[in-house]
Amino acid sequence: MRRALLILTVVAALLGVAQPAAARTRTRTPTISDVAVTLIPVGPKVIPAGWKVDAGQAFAIARTSPEMLRIHRSHHPLTYQVLLWPGYHYEVEFWFHKNLIAAQVVNPNGRLGPTYTGGLIIGIYARGHYGAIWDKVWVWLPLGLAFLLPLAFMRRRSWWDVADLTAVLSWGVSYFLFDHLHLDAAVWLIYPPLAYLLVRMLVRGMRPRLARGRIECRLPLAFLAVGLLALIAARIWLTLHESHVMDVGEASAVGAYRILHGQSIYYITPGHGDTYGPISYLAYVPFQALWPGDSWLSYLTSVRATTITFDVLTIAGLVLLGKRLRPGRDGWKLGLLMAWLWSACPFSALDLVKNTNDGLVALLVVALMLSMTVPIRRGAVVGLAAAAKFFPAILLPLVLAGRGGEDRRNWRRTLVGFVIAAAGPVALFLPSGGLKFMWDRTLGYQLTRTDIFSAWALHPSLGPVKVAIEAGVVILALLVAFRPRGPRTLSQIAALACALIVAVQLPALHWFYLYIVWFLPALLVAVLASGDDAPQAPLWIADQREALPEAEPVAALAL
Repeated sequence: MRRALLILTVVAALLGVAQPAAARTRTRTPTISDVAVTLIPVGPKVIPAGWKVDAGQAFAIARTSPEMLRIHRSHHPLTYQVLLWPGYHYEVEFWFHKNLIAAQVVNPNGRLGPTYTGGLIIGIYARGHYGAIWDKVWVWLPLGLAFLLPLAFMRRRSWWDVADLTAVLSWGVSYFLFDHLHLDAAVWLIYPPLAYLLVRMLVRGMRPRLARGRIECRLPLAFLAVGLLALIAARIWLTLHESHVMDVGEASAVGAYRILHGQSIYYITPGHGDTYGPISYLAYVPFQALWPGDSWLSYLTSVRATTITFDVLTIAGLVLLGKRLRPGRDGWKLGLLMAWLWSACPFSALDLVKNTNDGLVALLVVALMLSMTVPIRRGAVVGLAAAAKFFPAILLPLVLAGRGGEDRRNWRRTLVGFVIAAAGPVALFLPSGGLKFMWDRTLGYQLTRTDIFSAWALHPSLGPVKVAIEAGVVILALLVAFRPRGPRTLSQIAALACALIVAVQLPALHWFYLYIVWFLPALLVAVLASGDDAPQAPLWIADQREALPEAEPVAALAL
């Protein structure tokens, strides 16, 4: 415990050195710009260099759209506003009685583009071809088949195991509808897999399973190792291929730049790129120092390098976890199998293509599985995760309970690790406006943002249902600290962690396919490592022993 406290203290001191006094450097302006607002209001005479029509002409062209003429016949008078998407097109918004009802795209050469209504007006990311190269059949189809390959060669596993793992692929139906502009159907189809996994992981977590013998996957060990290397190479190529980094990655790079230049992470910005915890930005600092960006429109090598690092460390952590759970070749096979399924999962590849910071959460979940035997260490890992994305704090009651039967000293050590790792970075990077300003920029914004990708965002009348689910999530988080009683296997803990993460996502105002990686490592451990670290004696035997009367003294028996 002293060694762990010393390490945490040294890390906190280093973070303090990395954060010079903001008052001395507040006036410095970073060369890498803030995450830009996608659409900018412009006057009628504005015309970007190289474009053939100005904003006024764009409005005149937008009025001639057949769809807008149809809308105007039933909604009039209409007001309008011309917006510019730099490098892409004009977008003319039409308003009826202060309600935004349509957006008409006009291309730089004056041609009419699509007309958007409903949620697609503000949901620019939902207008099709979101995944870029990931949308190509020759990318997602081989990945999906590679994901199914080892499952087809598994033996001595129930069909529930296969169903629990393949449930991840069922989000492909929702994504297909999303990418073809069927927004409402796509949103509703995200919930059945979430509900299924919640129930299944609770069942796995509440019922201890005894060891089943070695894992039976008929694929040779060498095949798994070589195939995994090929998958890693393909994933790196996908990460480096795309010319544009998603706004989440851009925001992370901006935050890292501001840390390196002694500026506050949290500040007033229209792009709202400061919505994460400080660890999300700190993780990008070494890479931003090595490959400094000069514009949010640039290639941003630092973001890609960070994404690849998160992914490779997650894969290595899964292999190491398999080695810890089983000795010899069986441990290698279990670790390679978990790493293979992570690498072949199409949705983990989507995170790489978009270069988001969600891979950090997956990495910390794997680190948590590796740290469960050391109370202060597992508390620190959950604290770091909470200081990165906030929601992992829901895992704290589960982590406090640990492997079951923990004494109060272990609870205290776990809590100390959590507080230091979570509160330390927040205190070091607290903005001048204090906790309230930080809340408004982060969780306060996330909980009240305008969005389209959830049932609660599309249908505000379902608000009471959302509140009821949120209350259920809190109750569940407290329940898993006390149930199940007795010793818990690592696969049980992984199942309960997966259930909690899924439960948090159910009432989220904004859900997206990129969040599947948050619980994917825990799902792999819960299913594939089931029973691998079970107690040697069945629990019912221990109960019987406790019920037996005390043995007679030896002397009495002799008499």
